[in-house]
Amino acid sequence: MCGICGILNFDGAPVRPEEITAMSRVLAHRGPDDDGVHLDGALGLGHRRLSIIDVAHGHQPMTNEDNTVWVVFNGMIYNYKPLADALVRSGRKFATNCDTEVLVHAYEEWGIKMLERLNGQFAFAIWDGKQLFMARDRMGEKPLYYAVVNETFYFASEIKSLLAHVRPQPNIPPDFFVFENTLTDDTLFQGIKELQPAHYLLVNERRDLTPRRYWSISNEVNEDLTEAEAVQQLRDLVYDAVTIRLQSEVPVGMYLSGGLDSSIIACIAKPGCVFTSFYAEPGKFDEREAARAVARQIRTEQIFVTLKPEDVPSLFENIIYHLDQPISSSSTITSFNLAHNAREIVKVVLNGQGADELFGGYGRYVLLHHEVELGHLPFFAQYTPMARRFWNSNMFGDPALRYLELNQRVSPRTSLPADTVRQLFAYHSDIVSQMGYTDAAITLQDLIKMDDRGCAHVGLESRSPFLDHRIVEFAFRLPARFKIRSGGATKWILREVAREFVPLEIVERKDKMGMVSPIGVWLRRELRSWTESLVASLQARRLDLPTEKPEDNEYDRRLHALISMELWFRRFIDRSELISTKEQHQVIQKV
Repeated sequence: MCGICGILNFDGAPVRPEEITAMSRVLAHRGPDDDGVHLDGALGLGHRRLSIIDVAHGHQPMTNEDNTVWVVFNGMIYNYKPLADALVRSGRKFATNCDTEVLVHAYEEWGIKMLERLNGQFAFAIWDGKQLFMARDRMGEKPLYYAVVNETFYFASEIKSLLAHVRPQPNIPPDFFVFENTLTDDTLFQGIKELQPAHYLLVNERRDLTPRRYWSISNEVNEDLTEAEAVQQLRDLVYDAVTIRLQSEVPVGMYLSGGLDSSIIACIAKPGCVFTSFYAEPGKFDEREAARAVARQIRTEQIFVTLKPEDVPSLFENIIYHLDQPISSSSTITSFNLAHNAREIVKVVLNGQGADELFGGYGRYVLLHHEVELGHLPFFAQYTPMARRFWNSNMFGDPALRYLELNQRVSPRTSLPADTVRQLFAYHSDIVSQMGYTDAAITLQDLIKMDDRGCAHVGLESRSPFLDHRIVEFAFRLPARFKIRSGGATKWILREVAREFVPLEIVERKDKMGMVSPIGVWLRRELRSWTESLVASLQARRLDLPTEKPEDNEYDRRLHALISMELWFRRFIDRSELISTKEQHQVIQKV
C-alpha cells in the first residue's frame, strides 16, 4: 500500500517541488514510512511508501542505473522474483531486492508488453524522459486517477490528492444512484477520470489520452473439463495464490468472517492473527462461533472487533473523506473498523474478496439461473403470461433486464444502466457467467475501492487471493454446473476444494450473509435524528435526485446513499467553496 502522484506540464514549464509535495502530503496515510520526490523539468513524481518488501532499500521514486527510467508504484508484484531472475539473465543489473525495481527493468526489456508478465495488484507510472506510461492491475485492486487542467496533466492514487490543483466541481450523472457507480470512467468530480482496471495510458506531447485495454476475461467455456480435474486445478491455483501473497518482511494477518471464502484462505495461510467483526444485534450480525471453528483449527490468535451506533457519525464522515465518493454498502463501516484494529498488530491483511462473483455465490445467481432454465422448458412456456401477471412482468424475458431489476437501488431514469448491463451480458453465453462478469465490472469495483481505502486510511496493505487473474480466468471458463447446483447450492466447486481442509460446518453453511452490519437498522432507530438532518440538508440543495422514498427495510440502501451524498458534498464541495471565498476575500483586502 503506497500513494503515488505526478505532474506533467505540456508547455514545458518546470514543475516546482511544492506542487508535488502538496499532492503527496495528502497521501501520507497510504504511505507513512517514507516519502520521495523526483523532478525532471516539466515532469514531477511523488511517492508515499508503506514498507513491506526490502524495507531498507525500496525508496521511491526509483530509477535504473543511468537515471533514464523512473517509476512510482503502488501495490505488490507477486511474481517479482522469477521476473527478476529472467531480467538478470538478460543482463539487467539490480541494486535492490524490491519488486519496484522489477518494473523499471521490465519496462527497459519488454516495454508495454511487460504488463502481460505481471501477476500482482498495481498502479504505477513510468517516466522514460519522453512519455509517462501508466497502468492498473487487471482487477482494479489499486486505484489511479487523472485530470488535465489547462496545459498540465495530473495523476494520483486518490482523487483528494488531485484536488490540491483541481478545483472540485460536482458531476453527478442522473443514474448514479442505480448502482452508486457512474458506469463510465468519469468520477463525481468534473474533469477527473479514473483509469479503468486492465488499462494503460501513454501521456506524451501528442496529448492523446486514450486508455487502452491490455487484458480481458476469457469467454470460452471448457465443457470437456471433468469435475475431478476442475477441483484439482482450482485447488492448486488457490494454494499458489495464497502462498505468493504471504511474501512480506512484516506481519501478515487475515479478515476471518466465518464464511467459506475467508475460511479457505485462513486454513491455507495459517496467519498469526485473524480479525473477526460482530455486532450486538439479534440475527445474522454475529458470526463469532463460525469464525472460532476455523481459528481453533489453525490455532491462531483471534481478535473480535465491534462498533456501537454512537460510533457511526464521526466514523462515517471519515469514511466519506477516504472514499472520495459515496459508497453505501452495509459493509463499509465494518471494513474500516477491521482495518483500524488490524493495523495495531499487523501491516498486511488477506481477505476473501471476489469469490462470490467468480463462483456464483449470491442468491440472485441461483434465482436467475433457475428462472432461465425454467423459461427454456417447452412445458413452462404456456405459463409465462400467468407468471408475469402474478409474479413479475419481466420474468422469462431479457435476462439483462432481470439482473438490472434485482440489483438496482433505484429505478433508472436513462437507458445507460440497461445498455451497460446488456453490453456486459453479451460477452458470455450462460447466465451465471453473465451475472458474475457484470458484477465484476460494476458492483465488485466499489467493494474493491472500499477495501483499498479502508486499509489505506491507516497504512495497511490488503491482499485478495481470489482476485489473482489466473483464478479469474479459470472461473470464467467453468460451465455453470460447477458453480450452481440444484436445491440452491452455490459455489459448488469452491466447497469441493474446501472439503479437504476446512471445517465441515463451514463448508456446508448456507446462511452466510457477507460482511454485513446493522447500519440500516441504526439509521432508522438510534441514529434517526442524525439521519433525518442529513437527508433534509441534501434535499435543500435541490439537486436532481431520485424521488423514490427509502423503505423501512434493513436491506434498502437508499437512506444510506442519501446521507453519504450529503456528507460528500459537505466534505469536498462546500469546504472547497468556503476556501475559495476566503481566498477571494484575502485578495480583495490586499488590493
